[in-house]
Amino acid sequence: MKNSKTKKKSNWSLNIDEDELKKQVENYKTLKITESYRGISVLIISVFLGISLLLSIFGLYTDLVSMIFGVIIFLPILFFVYKGHRWAIILLMGVWTFEKFYQLYEIVQGNSGNVLITLGWWIIIMSYFVKALRVENARRKVLSSTHDTADSLFCHKCGVKLDSNSKFCSKCGTGLPSSLVNK
Repeated sequence: MKNSKTKKKSNWSLNIDEDELKKQVENYKTLKITESYRGISVLIISVFLGISLLLSIFGLYTDLVSMIFGVIIFLPILFFVYKGHRWAIILLMGVWTFEKFYQLYEIVQGNSGNVLITLGWWIIIMSYFVKALRVENARRKVLSSTHDTADSLFCHKCGVKLDSNSKFCSKCGTGLPSSLVNK
């Protein structure tokens, strides 16, 4: 008898299992914002920005001018992250890291705040950014392996050249990822 124990997946893990990665790549254009890692990343930062902006308006967080400046920096980055640009995900990771480590610096200098909470948020949120980047890297690999320099389409499993309107490989029957169909 087979042991049917399955490992419980943690949302905060940096790893993506193969099935989830395949689902993310193949259904790239059809996943809801709450199902794709790039969408979840955008939602998380948007919620953080919204809450921070509200707290700033009421004088409970940072000054309003600094918060508006932060929103101006983050919004264009979030737009390009949602559009699937790898450079934007990397930039978001860098800006998020800079912001959190600047907060740590202020905590140490001012003896106010909690270092563990700031580090915890950084780790939790960064895991989604890393997963989004891994999906973009896998998607890029699939796209480059299925197109040649003349933008012809090839089966990623057997390498046969496909018609531009194909949804399945004529040789092995493998379905094309939905992100490649009708491009």
